[in-house]
Parts: sequence; structure tokens; C-alpha cells
Amino acid sequence: MESVAVLKHVPLFADLAPSELEIVAGASRRKSFPRGSIIFSEGDPGDYLLVILNGRVKVSLLGKDRQETIVRILERNEFVGEIALIDEAPRSATIIALERTDVLEVAREPFLKLVRKQPAIALKVMTQLARALRRATEQIRTLSMFDVYGRVLRCLLTIGQDKGESARSRMIIRPRPSLAELAHMVGLERETVSRAMKTLRATGYVSDVDRGLVIEERAIRQYLQPTLQNLAAHSEEPAREAS
Repeated sequence: MESVAVLKHVPLFADLAPSELEIVAGASRRKSFPRGSIIFSEGDPGDYLLVILNGRVKVSLLGKDRQETIVRILERNEFVGEIALIDEAPRSATIIALERTDVLEVAREPFLKLVRKQPAIALKVMTQLARALRRATEQIRTLSMFDVYGRVLRCLLTIGQDKGESARSRMIIRPRPSLAELAHMVGLERETVSRAMKTLRATGYVSDVDRGLVIEERAIRQYLQPTLQNLAAHSEEPAREAS
């Protein structure tokens, strides 16, 4: 079954036996959405998990006058909607297709049965929720504590940690994020982000590569390493207290 083969590559389901994958596949349906389509909206019933098969989607919060903040961009084999499945609350964000996108909708009840049966899935969901909380904390820190250049660089570094590749102490992001996407992620005007990117290129913090963007070592050293060191220090505190 095609859906079983697809689900094998989704991290959430990677440890399931073939028979369990068939249960998930049997409780799912495949759908396609053209570019710009709203796949589901904030406030909709959360009755299925969404797996991205092909294409890209953005997770957005829409405020007054349809003002948009992009929380995250998801690609092939990533998933969204697990929170609503567990707490049965309405959707907390709007999902919009950035290009033609194929998805797999996995129904709630069969998914929850597997969660009860397979602790590994529950642990992966918890890990995903912890990452989402950490991401939200870092996003708040970025918006409240950094200037325009810092906000743009921190946003790029978050994307790089999610989807980038390392190369000689640098991060490479492909495809290159659009100015509009970055603007919605950092809460700035597109023109402001455009000017900031020109300055960051001129000063050697970022550079271009075929179909992508390079975050240079000096940006990682200045805007990412202090945060990682801070997290490492906090994670060691219980161990020091216990010793």
C-alpha cells in the first residue's frame, strides 16, 4: 500500500511494525491542495493529524485585519496537528499551502489507539511538543531582545537548525526563504527585511549559494552559540545538585 510506504519515512511512525502502519494507513486519506489553499483554519475541529507528502505549508497565526505571523514552514514527511488530536481542542493555527501540496490525513481514534499501545509514539509526541515550546520561547526572545538584524539572523538560524545542512562551520538553507516569509516570521515589513538582508550580505553574516542561503560562521558564533551554551548550562544544573 502506498500510504504504508510513505508513513515509514515519517519520524513519528518510524518505529511501528508493518501491521501497525497498515492500521494508520487504513485510517488515513490522501488529499491535494493548490498553492494558496487553506488546509485548515484556526478554530476548526482538530480531528486528524496532517502528514505532508509533497510540497510545503506554512503554520500561521492570523491577527487583526488578517495580519499574519508565520510560526513555521513544514515540508515533506513533517506533520502537524498532533496537539489538537490529544487535547480535542480546536486548531490553534492556520495551515496554508505555499505550493501545490499533497497531504495524508490520519483520523483521531486510530491514532490515539496506537499512542495508547505504543509508548514510543507518545514519547515522540512529547518531544515534538517540547520542541514547539522551546521554539516559541526563542521566538519571544528574538522579538523582544534583538534589533532588526538580530531578529532576521535568529529567524534564519532557527530555519537552519530545522532544515539546514552543515558545511565547514556554516549552515546552508535550501530553498532560500523569501523576503515575505521572513517578514511574517519576524514581524517586520518586507522592505525592512530586504534592507537588513542587504546589510547582512555586505557585512559577511550571510551569503548566497545556488538555490539557497548560507549563514556564515560569524552569525552562528554571535547569535546561536550563546543560546546553546545557556541551554547546556541549565541542563547540567540538576546533575550538579544531585552530585
